[in-house]
Amino acid sequence: MKTSYILMLITILSKVFGLLREQALAYFFGTSLVADVFLVAFQLPMTFTNIITGAVANGYIPVYDKAREKGSKEYADKFTANLSNIILVFSIIITILALIFARPLVKLMAEGFSGEKLDFAVFVSRAAFLSIFVTCLASIFKAYLQIYNKFILSISHAILMNIIIIFFMYFAYKNGVNFISLGLMLGFILQYIIFIFPIKNLGYRHKLILDFKDENIKNLFKIILPILISTSAIEINFMISRSLASGLFVGAISTLNYAYKLQSFVTGIVVSSIITVTYPKMAAFGAENNLLKVKDEAKDAISAMCLLVIPGAFGLFSFSFEIVKLLFVRGEFTINDGKITAVILSFYAFGIIAIAIREIISRIFYSLGNTLSPVKNSILIVIVNIILSFVLSNVMEVRGLALATTISFFLGALSLYKSSIKLVGNIFDKKLLINIGKILSASILMAILSRLCFGFLSGKISSNLTLVISIFFALIIYGLSLIILRVDEFQNLKNLIKKFKN
Repeated sequence: MKTSYILMLITILSKVFGLLREQALAYFFGTSLVADVFLVAFQLPMTFTNIITGAVANGYIPVYDKAREKGSKEYADKFTANLSNIILVFSIIITILALIFARPLVKLMAEGFSGEKLDFAVFVSRAAFLSIFVTCLASIFKAYLQIYNKFILSISHAILMNIIIIFFMYFAYKNGVNFISLGLMLGFILQYIIFIFPIKNLGYRHKLILDFKDENIKNLFKIILPILISTSAIEINFMISRSLASGLFVGAISTLNYAYKLQSFVTGIVVSSIITVTYPKMAAFGAENNLLKVKDEAKDAISAMCLLVIPGAFGLFSFSFEIVKLLFVRGEFTINDGKITAVILSFYAFGIIAIAIREIISRIFYSLGNTLSPVKNSILIVIVNIILSFVLSNVMEVRGLALATTISFFLGALSLYKSSIKLVGNIFDKKLLINIGKILSASILMAILSRLCFGFLSGKISSNLTLVISIFFALIIYGLSLIILRVDEFQNLKNLIKKFKN
């Protein structure tokens, strides 16, 4: 998992810029109409592209591996060129349709918007929609870079995107909110310029091919629709939550978003990093039909994830308000906004564990060409989330939306795990369960003692400094607990650090 840990460091930097973007939004626009509109306009093209590009990338990697194994790199690159040209045509059509139907799409995302707020959201969303074809095309070459182990380059683009958007937030704050739309469009499009030279250096040469009858294209499109459905659960769930939140109170979307972003900060660093490195390997073993190797890669990935995700979940839950206060409470974002956001975050926190496990298990199915089980699982998750969201939002308002999402992902992870047993056997063997049990024990101890530390220091020094010291104390407690309990994954991490020193 050496590459995964290195990638996490780069991902942390990328996510820091994402948090800076959220902080800038909170500082300049708080939980106002502009903030709500920005978040809807930001998420609309992201929902389209995340679902489409996720499906294309997850299908493209195993098909590329098989094409390269069957023919050569040149043959596989020819398939890549053909696919990118086809995707470009389709994504341009999607962009045109999105521009035409922008108003009903905004209403779908935020059914509580009306009047001036709706008009402004439609205007900003149309500007953001112009980036769809670029993002779809870039997703193929992002996966291409990952196949050839250029992982750092494949995730660094988000840093550039966030820098551009933050600049235009400031510019819009000073010169008029309409400039938000220009920032979104340029941020989404220009972030991918860093891909150009690395792809060229790998020997890729683009060809103007448009062959729908190509065998590899047919194989890809056979599996792309099921993957499209199965990878969309997270996006659809949050879209449902956002739409229902839009009718609760002004700023409900914003508070839900800020909490969700903090949750996704952890999943983005840990889950995305490990999957980025693990999935190409699993796909290669899947092409060879090596079930044992696929299973071993999945077990290693889950073990590595649990080492970081479980304490992360406990940390978000234990210090939800303090984290929100440190990151967002300033400018137009008030203490009251922070309290609401913190409660939502506490309901989101433990969903991280379910998301992490489900994402790894779903890659087992993709790598072996089984897309039906993840599809059924995604449908289950969405149905459960819809039912629980309507029920719980009536009782708990916006908190109920977060709780519904978390419950749906735990049920989804459990269901998909049961299905995976029939495919590769039991991933959670005795050794892995003991390891997870040790990590869970260390995390609980960490949460209790660090909270006691925070309570002891409160009032003696500033609240932000108290939080920083408590988090540092939590890391020490967690690290010592892992050493005492002799957690396998932590031993591997120590060996990796020793190699770097030498």
